[in-house]
Amino acid sequence: MALDLPKFRAWARIPHNEDDPAISIAWEAAKRELEERTGWCVDPVTRTQYVGLEPANTEKLVRLERQPATACTCVDDNAATISLTLVTINGIQYASLDEDDLTYPLVLTVTAGSNTLNPLLEMMLLQRVAQHVQSRGDDTVTLPGDYWDRISAMMGKGIG
Repeated sequence: MALDLPKFRAWARIPHNEDDPAISIAWEAAKRELEERTGWCVDPVTRTQYVGLEPANTEKLVRLERQPATACTCVDDNAATISLTLVTINGIQYASLDEDDLTYPLVLTVTAGSNTLNPLLEMMLLQRVAQHVQSRGDDTVTLPGDYWDRISAMMGKGIG
């Protein structure tokens, strides 16, 4: 999902487009952070996943580290690429390794990500991008109202 800069500027109440390069960098950082922390991919990507041992459950399901997955393949003992069945349980996707001629350890090739994003994840990403942009420190920060009272009380009496 490409960042819609006007949408982010409206959400973050940024009236100009001078920060667009910084916002784009912050968006890429937030997407990468989301993928590394949770496994959820915003843009379609292909990643590999290592499976060391045969799954112990009766269905031979292995949890996919990248979500939401659209395809999962592996190579069997005959050097043929097998397209694995995806199973969704409680919103988490698993690959069924109930195939013949599989030798472990195994490397899965997972295609994950979607151009449509869960609204909660989108809100989280918008918030994280806003945090990254604001952390640059070049935006003015309003001082508390009593600041001016304290400074004038301290400096105003006895001078001049």
